[in-house]
Amino acid sequence: MRAIRRNILEKIDCKSKALIEKHYGLVNSVANFMMIKFNGLINRDDLVEFGIMGLIDAAIKFDPQKNDNFKIYAITRIKGSILDGIRKLDYMPRNIRELSGRIEKTYFKLEQRFGRMPSDEEVANELGTSIEDFNDMLFKIRGASFLMDKDFMGIEKAYVESLETLEAKGPSAVESLLIDERKSMLMEHIETLEETEKNVLMLYYYEELTLKEIGVIMKLTESRICQIHSKAILKLRSKIKFYENIA
Repeated sequence: MRAIRRNILEKIDCKSKALIEKHYGLVNSVANFMMIKFNGLINRDDLVEFGIMGLIDAAIKFDPQKNDNFKIYAITRIKGSILDGIRKLDYMPRNIRELSGRIEKTYFKLEQRFGRMPSDEEVANELGTSIEDFNDMLFKIRGASFLMDKDFMGIEKAYVESLETLEAKGPSAVESLLIDERKSMLMEHIETLEETEKNVLMLYYYEELTLKEIGVIMKLTESRICQIHSKAILKLRSKIKFYENIA
């Protein structure tokens, strides 16, 4: 990746290089923030490498006539590059990925059977385990849920989405409509979650608090917040698949 970065830097103009040099500190800031968000599950050096590529991309594509704040634009690009890079790492142990997939399929199967989202007790029963063991499973797959959530979680702050649509190629009117429809559908699904689950998602994705900070606010342990987060993500993924299946 460093060789690729060098090749890119050799080809870009002086104005873009100046933007990169001036705002390089943003990469460390975002990487540190993401380290906390991912509870230290990802190597920081990897985050920095991904973030640098995002900053370079931002410097090359930045158009001051469309965006008057490079810092916000760059942060968006850096975060996006880090998340894309993490997804490609596939660092999760096979047994954790399989466990996550097994629970998600169970939610999907039970929702098809009942026509509603199943309770914790129903899921645990279908898995042939106790509520305590089910909660332990949710904690074990916390890393998998952190990776999976960005596959569909379009609930970043509004400015993030708007900046993303300001690339030179820009989305067509149809693509813009699909983005709005997808976001609307997701918010409808979120409203079907339990209040505690909704609160965790909103504090984590909208307010960008860490799980530890959310635990303090909600007077729950960090491990319990991890469980709630994992369960909410799996429920949403199951709901999206359920509605795609009947569409």
